[in-house]
Amino acid sequence: MMGFIWFWLVAVMIVGYVVFDGFDLGVGVLHLFLVRNETERRATLGSIGPVWDGNEVWLLAGGGTLYFAFPLLYASAFSGFYLPLMIVLWLLILRGVSIEFRSQSRNPLWRELWDAGFWVGSLLLALLLGVALGNVVRGLPIGADEYFQGTFGMMLNPYALLTGILSVVVLAWHGTNYLRVKTEGALFERAVRWSRTLW
Repeated sequence: MMGFIWFWLVAVMIVGYVVFDGFDLGVGVLHLFLVRNETERRATLGSIGPVWDGNEVWLLAGGGTLYFAFPLLYASAFSGFYLPLMIVLWLLILRGVSIEFRSQSRNPLWRELWDAGFWVGSLLLALLLGVALGNVVRGLPIGADEYFQGTFGMMLNPYALLTGILSVVVLAWHGTNYLRVKTEGALFERAVRWSRTLW
C-alpha cells in the first residue's frame, strides 16, 4: 500500500512540475520569436519572474521523493540517464542565470546574449524532458543487475525524438496561453495568434 501511495505522490509532483513550470519553459521557447522589443521582453520575463524558480521545486521534490521511496528505480535511472540528467541540470542553471543576469547591464549585446541563453536553455530542456518521457513510455533495456543496458545514442530513437518535439510544441502552447492571461496590447494579440497556430 505504501508503494502505491509513494507512486502517486511522485506522479503528482512530476505532473505539478510540467503544469507549473511548463508555462515558463514555453515562454522561454518563444522568447526570441513572440516578442518584438525590449519593453515586451521585460514584460514576458516579468510575468514569469515571481514564480519560475519556485516552480522548479516540484522537480526537486519529485527527484528527492523518488530517491527516498524507490531507491532501486532511482539508481537504475541514473545508470542510464546520468548524462541527460546532467545536461538537464546545466540547462536549468543556464535558464536561471540568464533570467537573473540579463538585467545587470543595459548593454544591448549583454541582454541579447542572455536572451539567447534563456531561449536555448528553455528549448533544449523542453526537448530533453520530452525525449526522456518518450524513452520511459517506449521502454528501456534494464539488465538483471538493475542497470541500464544501452547507450546515450540509443535513447535518441525516432519515437523519443517525436515525443520531444511534441513536448516543445505543447509547452510553447502552454506558454502562449499564460502570456494571454498576463499581457495586453500587441503582445497579447500575438500570443493569441501563436496559441491558435500551436494548437
